[in-house]
Amino acid sequence: MNQIFIDDIHADAQVGIYPHELVGSQPVSITLRLGIGGRAARSDRIEDTIDYAQLVARVREFLAERRFALLEHLADSLAGMMFEEFRPSWMTLSVHKPQVLEGVGRVGVMIERKSDEYVAHAPFPLQQAA
Repeated sequence: MNQIFIDDIHADAQVGIYPHELVGSQPVSITLRLGIGGRAARSDRIEDTIDYAQLVARVREFLAERRFALLEHLADSLAGMMFEEFRPSWMTLSVHKPQVLEGVGRVGVMIERKSDEYVAHAPFPLQQAA
């Protein structure tokens, strides 16, 4: 199985439940592992794989368009978008907030999903960013 990995995508996201988190964006860092087929390894064509530059741009755009209360919901919603638009066979996604707690380097969540198990539509409507 082939995979693409992208470590530490830096983006701004409107995420949080505390009053100081509700007044704007804060930095998050996202790491991805995406399962892909072996076609591109044989063809040497970008059309046969996931273009990671497009993926990173879409992740940042997606986060800029929405507000999330919890990192868990942010991660799951992001996974849904990636399955719908980029079609990996599986993914591991971690997202963390750097230095959000005093004396702690980072806090975050990690999720794993397979395309055949994933329900692309979240059970709750996504909130649009203010």
